[in-house]
Amino acid sequence: MQMQDRRQFLRSAAGLGALGLGAGLPALAAAATGKGKGTSSRVLVDWHAHFVTKAEIDFLRQRSAAPRVFDGVDGVSVMENLATASFAAGKPSPFSASDIEARIRHMDQLGIGRQLLTHTVALGFDATLPLEELRPLFRAVNDELASVVKRYPGRFLAVAALPAADPQWAAQELRRAHTELGLIGGSLPLNAFATLEGARSLAPLFAQGQKLGSHFFIHRAPASALVPGQPPLVTPSDTEYARWSIISNSHLANGAITLGLTDFLDPYPDVSVEVIMLGGFLPYLIDTIVPAAHKAGVADPLARLRRLYLDPGPYSRNGEWVKLAIDKLGADRILFGTDYGVGGGDRGDSGPGLATLDKVLTPQQRQLIYIDNSRQLLARKGVKV
Repeated sequence: MQMQDRRQFLRSAAGLGALGLGAGLPALAAAATGKGKGTSSRVLVDWHAHFVTKAEIDFLRQRSAAPRVFDGVDGVSVMENLATASFAAGKPSPFSASDIEARIRHMDQLGIGRQLLTHTVALGFDATLPLEELRPLFRAVNDELASVVKRYPGRFLAVAALPAADPQWAAQELRRAHTELGLIGGSLPLNAFATLEGARSLAPLFAQGQKLGSHFFIHRAPASALVPGQPPLVTPSDTEYARWSIISNSHLANGAITLGLTDFLDPYPDVSVEVIMLGGFLPYLIDTIVPAAHKAGVADPLARLRRLYLDPGPYSRNGEWVKLAIDKLGADRILFGTDYGVGGGDRGDSGPGLATLDKVLTPQQRQLIYIDNSRQLLARKGVKV
């Protein structure tokens, strides 16, 4: 089942209220296949869950320079990364392959039915590794993600790791992900969309995604210098804890604006696009964007921004950010997501984030964000939940 034509959506979006897509959703099968609670889960899908593959660990252990993984003085595996336009390198930090059984136990404890698995895009491989290393690495990562989905089809979905620097190869790998691996789309670094010029370099990939009805998961991260319009590397020399937050949220907002307000997505009405962390500062900017857009002759900028799905990620613990995004874009455009599993193992923010959202969301908003939005989106992908 393909996603409704985005042009139809744009024509109807202007008259919708914040909860306008909550009614009349398609009825689907009551139980998911594989292990799990299916539709009895309080949350259908966590759309922002990282999975560290053994393929990544093995690859990084073979490297003698960052990015690399090695055993620290206490015997714990640690990751050493390079500084990029999006992140400071920092000190090496614990990094291990994800524990799938522990993850499922944690999901069951919290009542989360499924996770959308993605590699840890924020590590910045797209920007720090040459393409001749990136292609076989991502292919191996995608094979491993597919093996998890095949083993637990009722608990996990996944999107393929794709290099923004090689959109032709990425388009081929996206097709393989859909037709051979059973994945539902691809993950890409946010900074590939920092400018319209950069986004347009990915046209071959999105054209393939249009044919396949792909879901694109856009995570904050630097893209290769081969992608036009990359932000410069600026390393803060003071109050880094605050300045990196500004950089990160500004990058997210720029990417969301490119994807939402330009004409880039117009030829691809059957793809769905998810931007993490509520698009950074985007919800705070809407009250200034809308009147400025009207003056510039853009009739309904809000309808264009509503082409995107946003997930809270770690901001699930900050209820005010989520409430603001709902007020500005509507609860029907928010997907539940927690930023689970960064660094591997079963570490994640699902518990605190879920507790916060339980407190700040209305019952109607919880129904949309926890259940109905996921059900509607997956139905358009032909996935029964």
